[in-house]
Amino acid sequence: MSIAKVRLNALATLVGMWLLLALPILGGTAEIKGKVTNQFSEEEYLAVTIIITDRLGVEIGRTNPNKSGRYEIKVSGPRYVIIKATLDGYPTPLYQLDTQEYSESTSDRPENLVFGEMRILTYYQDITFGEKGAGDVQPTDAPMTMEEILAAEDPKAVEDYQKAINKRDEGDLKGAVKDLEKLTKKHSDFYIGYIELGMILAAQQENDRAEEVFLTALAQQPDRSWAYVGMGVVLNNKQDYESASGYLEKAVEMEPNSVNAQLQLGHALFQQGDYDRALFCLERVVELDPGFHPLPYKTMASIYVSQQNAEGAADALEAYLEHFPDAEDADKVREILTKLRP
Repeated sequence: MSIAKVRLNALATLVGMWLLLALPILGGTAEIKGKVTNQFSEEEYLAVTIIITDRLGVEIGRTNPNKSGRYEIKVSGPRYVIIKATLDGYPTPLYQLDTQEYSESTSDRPENLVFGEMRILTYYQDITFGEKGAGDVQPTDAPMTMEEILAAEDPKAVEDYQKAINKRDEGDLKGAVKDLEKLTKKHSDFYIGYIELGMILAAQQENDRAEEVFLTALAQQPDRSWAYVGMGVVLNNKQDYESASGYLEKAVEMEPNSVNAQLQLGHALFQQGDYDRALFCLERVVELDPGFHPLPYKTMASIYVSQQNAEGAADALEAYLEHFPDAEDADKVREILTKLRP
């Protein structure tokens, strides 16, 4: 076994992940095929445009489906690509291909090897448009601060809220929950009270109660991101990562700089094996607030392991130690780093 393999195996043990098969190399040629699944007329199928971009949005190819809705296109360059499909009157679906997600990939066939390294990959991706004229929740111009939210509320309700928060901060979670439940019953439209109550319940793994609270808040104010984040936390707790992603993607659309939304979405995507998108979210977390939580660094290290990227894994663990030098596993991480970078 090579030294690099030993190092990566050691790292995998640290983060509790199995090593995955190496991803296809950068710079391959991908053949993307699929079908628009809506029951469109021939004219509507021909009016659809399929656009392929890299992760930064740079277009690398486009095509149109045929009169039955099927399309295919070959692109060269990045390992991961974005597929966009447009049609007037419909919201634009957005897809990101992760090579590990597609069992129909032909990259493992010997006849597809070119020059010993280049691989020709085939991906199959169907596209379905949503209801005509229905779009996703639009981003707000600027999220309201806590001070702005509380300034618009009943002063008596705010006073009761602050008492509950003081109990929470002092570690009296039972008392805080009791006070917040009383508050939200008395002031049924006190949005932030529901958010705080739901977060405490979720932290205590009282997920069913927390879900009811967040759904109430979501029904009250669907244009604010916090209840979507709360639902994502609850569903992550329940290991329903696909549903969690749906709520968290809306939260990130509405508030891209929400560190907690990006962290929770990154976790949900990672658990589904969508490593490239997870990495994008986790990198955003450490960019916005490097000391927010240790999880992004460990998860990024695990992703780099799956990509056979020892250097990236070492960078992530060094950043982890920089921001969390007193972590319980700090000595073990340092030991792994000596193997990654002797």
